[in-house]
Amino acid sequence: MIWTSKLLATKINKVEILARDLSDHGAILMEVNKKKINLKWRLNDNLIKREEDIIKIRQMTKEYFKFNNIQETDPLIIWDAYKAVARGFFIQQKKLKTRMRNENLKQLQNQIELKEKVLKANPGNNKINQQLAILRNQKKNLELDNLANQVKWAKQYSFENANKPGKWLARILRKKRYSQQVLKINSQGKILYTDEEIKEEFKNYYEQLYEKERISQEEIVKYLCKQKLQKITDEQRLELNKEITPEEVKGAIKELEANKAPGLDGFIAWFYKIEQEEVIAHLVQIMNLVLTESIIPKTWSEAEIIMIHKEGKDQSDVKNYRPIALLNSDYKLFTKILAKRLSKFLNNWIANDQSGFLPNRSTKDNIRIIIDAIEYYEHNHQKTVGFLALDAEKAFDQLNWDFIKLLLRELDMGAQFQNSINAIYTQQEAIIRVNGQTSGKFKINRGARQGCPLSPLIFILALEILLRSIREDSQLAGIKVDRQEIKARAFADDVICIIENPRDNIRLWLNKIEEFGKLAGFKINKDKSMLLTKNLTSQDQEIIKKETGLQLANKIKYLGIWIAAKNNRLLELNYMRKWKEIKKDLEEWKNLKISLLGRIATVKMLVLPKMLYQFRNIPIIRNNQLFNNWNKDIRKFVWNNKRPRIKLSTMLTPKERGGLDLPDLKFYHEACALDWIRDWANLKKVKILSLEGYNLRRGWHGYLWYGKHKIERNFGNHFVRSALLKTWIKYKRFFYEKTPLWLSPLEAYQRRELGWISWPTYKEVLNWSNMNGLPEIKKLEEIQINYKNVSWLHYYQLRECFRADKKLGFSPTNEFWDIILHREKKVLTILYKKLAEWATEKEVIKESMLKWSRDINRPILINEWEAIWNKKIKYCRATDLKENWIKTIHRWYLTPKKIALMYNNIDNKCWRCREQVGSYIHMWWSCKKVKKFWSIINVECRKILKINLEYKPDHYLLGLYNIFENENKVETKNKENLDKIYTYLITAARLVIAKYWKHSETSTREMWLDKVMEIKNMDKLTFLIKKNTGGIMKETDWTHFEEYVEEELRR
Repeated sequence: MIWTSKLLATKINKVEILARDLSDHGAILMEVNKKKINLKWRLNDNLIKREEDIIKIRQMTKEYFKFNNIQETDPLIIWDAYKAVARGFFIQQKKLKTRMRNENLKQLQNQIELKEKVLKANPGNNKINQQLAILRNQKKNLELDNLANQVKWAKQYSFENANKPGKWLARILRKKRYSQQVLKINSQGKILYTDEEIKEEFKNYYEQLYEKERISQEEIVKYLCKQKLQKITDEQRLELNKEITPEEVKGAIKELEANKAPGLDGFIAWFYKIEQEEVIAHLVQIMNLVLTESIIPKTWSEAEIIMIHKEGKDQSDVKNYRPIALLNSDYKLFTKILAKRLSKFLNNWIANDQSGFLPNRSTKDNIRIIIDAIEYYEHNHQKTVGFLALDAEKAFDQLNWDFIKLLLRELDMGAQFQNSINAIYTQQEAIIRVNGQTSGKFKINRGARQGCPLSPLIFILALEILLRSIREDSQLAGIKVDRQEIKARAFADDVICIIENPRDNIRLWLNKIEEFGKLAGFKINKDKSMLLTKNLTSQDQEIIKKETGLQLANKIKYLGIWIAAKNNRLLELNYMRKWKEIKKDLEEWKNLKISLLGRIATVKMLVLPKMLYQFRNIPIIRNNQLFNNWNKDIRKFVWNNKRPRIKLSTMLTPKERGGLDLPDLKFYHEACALDWIRDWANLKKVKILSLEGYNLRRGWHGYLWYGKHKIERNFGNHFVRSALLKTWIKYKRFFYEKTPLWLSPLEAYQRRELGWISWPTYKEVLNWSNMNGLPEIKKLEEIQINYKNVSWLHYYQLRECFRADKKLGFSPTNEFWDIILHREKKVLTILYKKLAEWATEKEVIKESMLKWSRDINRPILINEWEAIWNKKIKYCRATDLKENWIKTIHRWYLTPKKIALMYNNIDNKCWRCREQVGSYIHMWWSCKKVKKFWSIINVECRKILKINLEYKPDHYLLGLYNIFENENKVETKNKENLDKIYTYLITAARLVIAKYWKHSETSTREMWLDKVMEIKNMDKLTFLIKKNTGGIMKETDWTHFEEYVEEELRR
């Protein structure tokens, strides 16, 4: 038996068992054909971080364009040549830096060898030992630039990322780490094992997939003409076709994601961020050339395709991989600009039925409509309905380019915009990279590249033609309530159709979809498309199945949410099932060596997102016991089934207020419920409100403010409404004490009778301009300027409501809920923080804060605590450093005194001195052995920092020495750096004490120095791998400490 790694598995040519000629064991022969991996050049980001390096590349760029920007030369060729020159420049710079580093390493190695010879002659020389340790640390520091040293990179990731949310921790926690290595592929029954065979199989598959289909352009034109699409407006056309400006390019550069892999040219996004002033003019020139001439640089047409395996699917089937195109950053800049222009147009042109890839649209509206529809048909048994969840096979990859181009022409999108799209979707090439091997180039003649900023918008533009044809076809019956009809909802290619009377109508629906799909490349997979029916007999279900070939199910999964014919199954199918998975994961993770902050990070990263997705889409939980049980399971995991050492209210408090920010699932669910309730107050989503309130006699504001749910019990007889109302009632008193100005009395009382789309609110009908500052209702004529349908009778009713409401008074418009009503981004985050703040408002002054004031014998001001929470802790990038601060502040460490109170017959004397009671302040500061250590640290810190740092517990245990106020001799620009070094020095000292917390031995200066050196090296390594934001990156200046180390070497 021979064991190999995954990386080697696909490089084995043959394995044989040889003859047993020398013993009774047969030798095994394995022939390995390990080809060299095709490495592509990628810009090393460490070459564009420091100021001196950035100045060099900017100077090179200026010189290149000064001498090469000649009118006779094609600007596209000049640009592609510039990238080649820049690539050569970076290769040269890397070689120079490597040579210099190697020379310095050689000198250090010589010094180390000399010291080792001296040490051999005199083994007991402690001074030489110390100097050797310093020299070795300096050597390590120089080696940090060597990216090949994977051991150090792993250590840095552990230093910065262990125990906090991120990919690194996720890989440790997940049961399976899905590798990009493809071990085998099934090709028509034959299993392929070698890299060469696997690579060719993928190439052949994608060549066929992207091969252009023979679809008649005349048929497409006829189909589009039949849709009677309205041409876009002159204003919209002007916006799409105007010249690209430097400001647009700057905006696109700013939006480039720094951590995305580059295309075949190897230039990462950071390059354009630091070079934008030098290259913007040239990018603008070639981009506008594409608009006018419909020609793109050759490098823009090329892509490298990598495969991402679809989780849960057979890994040996090439169809079960998602092709991601790695595209050049300059191409992405151009398509980002086009996408931004197109998005603005599509947000108005595409109806709300499509909720994907457009601003302020999300999955929750789609799920909400389906749940509301099921509730509607639950109360209307006489009607039958089918929910058809479509599965489009390789929807993005099979999009017909001709359909897109002819659609743009039909809409009259403008010559320049059409030129750009024609240039992009005419000449495309790609290579496949799999297992480190690259295929030859092949042509792409259809599909929207997954990885291109423009692709999602191009796709939903095409799909809108299908959705529009469904909406406008009177033969296709959907759900009708209050003059509103809903037939289909989509999130990108995830389409669900609401088909009333499916027994008679479903064939019409399928014909409509297939007619579009045949021309646009939207092919439905009937084996995976699912139909959920309600109020339909089993006989009718069988007829549908036989006639259509569709799969009928008693539950369907749409956008990650399980939906059944009865809403009372939502809890069981989604929440209970999901928590069962989470609880199993928590059980598996509980024995992993993860710290307190690591466990909280695990909850945030791998538990909260799963539950939050459920909360956002189905906030229908009314049972508080569920939340209690879930939160209890989370707290058990966080404390590893041990007794908590920090109060729950402190755990839930946000970090900026000195807490640990442990998520509370109940607050998140309530925040999501309030987000849904915003629609009841805003009254903007007419279709949702009409469907959700199909059987209500009054308007939504009547139930939100006037408490009409108490009279009309029917309001609570609804799966969604009852759950949301419960949350609103709980928090209504926190939001308002007086009448809100978003309230519309006419909507509250006459929504059903009047059926208006928009309603006058108090904010619009009240006048505050009188002398006494009290509101008065405007005259009817003034109200009718914006609301022409308000009659004198409505005005009289409005005045009656006003007389009653003004007794309570009116709230100003800047209340928290008013702000939330008008926000579109980060609504859940803001709501959750506010709910958590209200729940933990008693935790402003924590018990630990009072105890610390007593221990150091002076009051600690709230601004001093805020400096610790929001500055000192943030200086520490590594989680173990942060955790030391948090544990020290919240008095996490168990002392002899505390243990003696917890258990009988336990001595409360200090473990070190064995003389005094081991209180918290004694263990950290007052013990004579610890005092000796702190005295040494005080002397060393004063040497390093060159400041008059006093020997006080608040300076060393809490970092309360204010360098910004006390050190006038230090330049202002250096004070923050000095404060950071000071924070690192005292943190290292506390870590050394904590490491030997229960030991009788004393911490030493050498232990502290080793810890500081480790923090310094890891801090530098963190700088080297930190993502560049586009400018000169700020590196921690360790000069003072390095001078101190040099002095130690000379002693």
